[in-house]
Amino acid sequence: MEKSVFFAAAMAALLVAGCKKKAPEHIPQPKAEEPVAASTAAPVGLLEAPGAYIKNTVGNVEKAKAAAAVYEKTAKDTLGAATEVGGN
Repeated sequence: MEKSVFFAAAMAALLVAGCKKKAPEHIPQPKAEEPVAASTAAPVGLLEAPGAYIKNTVGNVEKAKAAAAVYEKTAKDTLGAATEVGGN
């Protein structure tokens, strides 16, 4: 009987030792980078902007106007349908 109690106590001790919380591994932390100074340059005027930006902007004005018209028409139709059904 003594052997079985000793054996049970030894197994319990091994179980507790096996379930013991392990120490966390060393995880390297990234070093903080030095802050970058903000640019204090004057704003770029329209004549100083890159050529591709101006070409793309000027070329899409008509597309933007057409998209705005479609959006406004859709919003008007949607709101009109909502008020007919029983909206505000």
